[in-house]
Amino acid sequence: MLRKTVPTSLPGPRMASTAARLVSARQPLGVVEHSDLLTDRSLSFLVRQAHRAFVTRLADRLVPYGVSVAEWAVLRRLWQEEGFTQVDLADRMRVRKASLTSVLTRLERKGYMRRTRRGEDRRKYHLFLTRRGRDLKGELLPIGVAINRKAVADIDPEDAGLVALLLEKVIANLEGT
Repeated sequence: MLRKTVPTSLPGPRMASTAARLVSARQPLGVVEHSDLLTDRSLSFLVRQAHRAFVTRLADRLVPYGVSVAEWAVLRRLWQEEGFTQVDLADRMRVRKASLTSVLTRLERKGYMRRTRRGEDRRKYHLFLTRRGRDLKGELLPIGVAINRKAVADIDPEDAGLVALLLEKVIANLEGT
């Protein structure tokens, strides 16, 4: 069981983090009462609500640019590294290849991305940003950063890091890795 402790060796009084206060006030992290499994306090419900809040905020902020959340997700990945095939990109984004097809087509029509055949296997297309797609990074990436900052405002940075670590573990558990 993962428990967060507050160091006692620091000079002066230190307020316990949010996670530490919740642990002491309620049941330990990781222990779920049967009655909480399918309620508004269940992990799956809370993660879904957080996801919806992120997506709603992002969609609203992308409207002036004419970019959808799905297009933004592809652009964000391609800003990190270009040259993926559609299959590779789908794997890295944890989505189905077929669900990317229409998103890639829209990005190509908007002039943000192009598909290029490379190498010996002429059946595979590799995905590259155009100059226009690369230029969007400076405008759109700060939107995602600002939304993430807003999400963790008034949250102890250690708690935010703990949440990220725990969510990575949840994902690994559910994906069977």
